[in-house]
Amino acid sequence: MLSDVSKLNNRPVGTSGGGAAATYSPLREMLGYDPFRRFFSSVDPEIDVVRTEKGFDVEIPVPGYTPNQIEIVLKDDVLTLTGKSERRSLTRSLQLPDDIDSQNIEASVENGMLLPGLQRHPNAEPRRIDVKSCS
Repeated sequence: MLSDVSKLNNRPVGTSGGGAAATYSPLREMLGYDPFRRFFSSVDPEIDVVRTEKGFDVEIPVPGYTPNQIEIVLKDDVLTLTGKSERRSLTRSLQLPDDIDSQNIEASVENGMLLPGLQRHPNAEPRRIDVKSCS
């Protein structure tokens, strides 16, 4: 059954607003929308990521979680956040670009938002190279 679903979901039908091919969804076909799209989407609309000169400003909502209920793990350039409380849990993952300094990632929680500090590696910073004359 699972393999049948994956075959259906890989069949493009129409286009989405961004011009990319939309995946086939029987629910979208019957109802006009897919109520489960958010659960299977590769993009989480709740995570806010903005590229800056120094790296990335990231905001991940974690309302109701205290810092000691949140675990962040970095493995193979994937940053995975896991939040666990008595009543609920959440997991979010971000694929980090190659130029992030993975040894100096810090995180804090402020007003229900997790703020991981993703700075560019110093070696990834552009530097000016002087051009000399050979004569």
